[in-house]
Amino acid sequence: MTEQTASRLSCAAQRSWQSKALLLCVLLCSMFGETRALAQPGAAAPSQLVFVAIAPQDITQAQADLYERWRANIRANQPVAYAAGREYLAQYPNNEYAAYVKKWVDDYERAARRLQFQKLLIKDKQFAAAFNAGKEVLADDPGNLKTLLGLAYAGYFAQTAGDSEMNAETRGYAINALDQLDAGNKPSDWQPFKSREDALGYLHFIAGDLVLRDTPADALSSFLKALQYDGSIKTYPVIYARLAGVYTINEYEPLAKDFAARYSGKEITPESQAALDKIYGVVDKIIDAYARAVALSGDEPQYTSVRSRWLEQLTGFYKTRHNNTTDGLDALLAGVTAKPLP
Repeated sequence: MTEQTASRLSCAAQRSWQSKALLLCVLLCSMFGETRALAQPGAAAPSQLVFVAIAPQDITQAQADLYERWRANIRANQPVAYAAGREYLAQYPNNEYAAYVKKWVDDYERAARRLQFQKLLIKDKQFAAAFNAGKEVLADDPGNLKTLLGLAYAGYFAQTAGDSEMNAETRGYAINALDQLDAGNKPSDWQPFKSREDALGYLHFIAGDLVLRDTPADALSSFLKALQYDGSIKTYPVIYARLAGVYTINEYEPLAKDFAARYSGKEITPESQAALDKIYGVVDKIIDAYARAVALSGDEPQYTSVRSRWLEQLTGFYKTRHNNTTDGLDALLAGVTAKPLP
C-alpha cells in the first residue's frame, strides 16, 4: 500500500470517528528501524501497515489532529513524532489508540537511551555518567553483552578518576561479560574495545584490579590471564605496576621476613642460599614488571607522577641484584618490552 493510500485512509477515518467500526491505519516502526533512524536522523525506518478495527468512541478533532501529527512523522521526523506521541499519551492515556502510540514511544526511548550511553562512553568519555546511563540500557535488555562491555569499561575508568562507589557492580559486569565470551557469545560490535582479544584482556584486568586490595592473589591470577591476550592491555603500563605490587606484597615480603627471622646474622648454608635464591627469583619478576611499567609509560603526561614512583621502586630492587649499582638499567628499559614475561 502506498503512503498516498494510507493518508487517504487516515483522513477518511478522521471524518467518521463515531461510525460503528473505525479502520485505523497505524504505522508501526520495528525496533531495528527506530534504532537506525535515531542513529541517522532523517533515515526512513522499515514499517508495516496494520489495520485495526476499533469500537466507536467519542473522538475530538484535537485528539485526531494530535494523533495524525504523531502518525505522519514517525518516519520522516521522529523527534516531532516523539513529542506528539508523548503529548498524546499524557492527554489520552486510556484511549484505545494510545496502545499503538505507547509501543512506538517506548521503543524510541529505548533506542535513545542506547545512543546516549554510547555517546557518553565513546565520544564524551564521561564515564560516571555513562555508567549510570548504561544501567538503564541494561534494564531495557538484561544480559546484553555489548552493554555489559560498556558498563565494565565505564565503571573501571570512573573509579580511576576517584569514583569507587560502583566497583562491585563494575566487577560483576566484567565477570558476566567474560562468562558470555567464554560461552561463545558475540556483541553487535566490540566498542569500546577493539576486538575480542582486546576485550578479554581488559575484562580480566578490570576483574583483578577491583579486588587488588582485598584478595591480591585473585588479582594476580586475573592480571596474568589478561596478559595472555594480544590486545592493548599488553601496552598498558598500569597492569605491570600492579603486577610488581602484588609480587612485592604476596611473595617478596613474606619470603624476606622469613629469611630475616631464620638466617639473619648467620653464615651462608646451602639451605639459606636456596632461600635467598628464591627471594632473588621474585625480585627479578618485580624488576621486570616495574621496568615494563616505566618503559611503556614513556613521556605520556598522565603517567608523569606515577612514573617517578615506579622508577624509584625499580631502581631499589635493581640495585639489590647488581651490587648496589644501576649499571645496565637503561639497556633493560630499552629492551624489556621485546622479551616475554618471566
